[in-house]
Amino acid sequence: MCYIYHVMAKPRNTQQAAKAAGISTMTLQRWLATGKVRGPKLGIRNGRAVRLWSKADLAKLRKLKQAIYCKGRGRKKGYKWKK
Repeated sequence: MCYIYHVMAKPRNTQQAAKAAGISTMTLQRWLATGKVRGPKLGIRNGRAVRLWSKADLAKLRKLKQAIYCKGRGRKKGYKWKK
């Protein structure tokens, strides 16, 4: 008999989310501080406040990165973000 298990993607912290999106942690922190991206709500894990990023959050982050950076050498476009 064959069993198929639905595997939930493990939520990622901010550092892992930045690496998965191809940007630095400081860039993601700056985008969160300026409001370019809305991160998930803070949760408590091992006594620390962390943001746990889902697959949907990572998809939005990758889409924002594509809107800001050009292909090739990673130069920024004339992107104007909305508040």
